[in-house]
Formats: sequence, structure tokens, C-alpha cells
Amino acid sequence: MSEESRDEVRLPDLGDVGDVVVVEWMKAVGDPVAAGDDLVEVETEKTTFLVAAPSHGRLGSIRVVAGGRATTGEILGEIERG
Repeated sequence: MSEESRDEVRLPDLGDVGDVVVVEWMKAVGDPVAAGDDLVEVETEKTTFLVAAPSHGRLGSIRVVAGGRATTGEILGEIERG
């Protein structure tokens, strides 16, 4: 699939947070997603956040699996559009 037909799921700026732990993906690779769907749960030292899908399509890849760490702006996964 070409780069133009993918959207990156990036960890948003959550404020004064060094890194987060990916707790759980709500969808599996290949599952359909809609823009705004809760896609992945991440945890800071103090709380948890849900990261939403940036677009509709299918979850094409997961780059940071449950238990992995990520920093602001890091790509967590990709959505295949269409």
C-alpha cells in the first residue's frame, strides 16, 4: 500500500509527560476503524489516555505493542485508508 493511502497514529502531546506505556490496543490489525474511534490506551505516571483514530479505514499496522513505551509524536501505528 502506498504512503499516500496511510495515516499515522501518533502519540499526541499530553503535556508535561516524558513517555507513556501502551496499555492496550482496542482494535487488531485489519479491523475497520472510523475517524475518532478510541484506538489505543496509553498510561502516564498519573493517569491513562485514549488515543483516537485520525481517519477511517483499517488498522494497517501496530508499531508500539502493549507494554511498549512511546514519546510525544512517536508513531504508534498506521491506518490504511479506503
